Amino acid sequence: MMNNADQQVVYLQDGRESAMSFFIKEFSQPLLFFAWKIVKDKSVAEELVSDAFVKLWERRSNFSSSDSIKSFLFLVTRNAGLDVLKQKRNRFQHDDSLLLDLESEDPDMLTKIIYIELIEQIAAEVEKLPNKQRQVVQLSIMEGKDNEEICSELGTSLSTVYFARSKAISTLKQVFKRKNISYKLLIISFISSVMYYTSLV
Repeated sequence: MMNNADQQVVYLQDGRESAMSFFIKEFSQPLLFFAWKIVKDKSVAEELVSDAFVKLWERRSNFSSSDSIKSFLFLVTRNAGLDVLKQKRNRFQHDDSLLLDLESEDPDMLTKIIYIELIEQIAAEVEKLPNKQRQVVQLSIMEGKDNEEICSELGTSLSTVYFARSKAISTLKQVFKRKNISYKLLIISFISSVMYYTSLV
């Protein structure tokens, strides 16, 4: 018996827009974070993800599983992000090691972005946080905003931002401890930027 994701693949092949909506809901947030980690620009990241879904729709008959769709979306986003970095290289400083890693045609490339699975889980848990905590985490990580920008956008104080973020991190630590996910891995793959901004308070 087919699971829901596999059934949606069949629907996507048939050209059902509801199936496209399913995959957009399923992968848009981790894709946005992945794209932002490459280009460091929210609007550009959104364009890259939007383009990836357009390409998925154009090639919808080529996919036989949800995993193949996921791989396609992340590789398309990765390649588009690389193009953006190359175009901007003369104007902005980028980590050359990132460019080299992205340019690699290593067949194990997908193993290097396996943390996407973790990101999907974290994104789901972030959505469960109280409103203020969720907003602070999303602004810090998804949009890369610093403390002053977050305070200005939310109309709150530095101490409130610090407290909300600390509570959010504490909650996430407990959640992922229960899921047997290393907090060290959590920091490396997702929360490192939050910890960086916390150190600036």
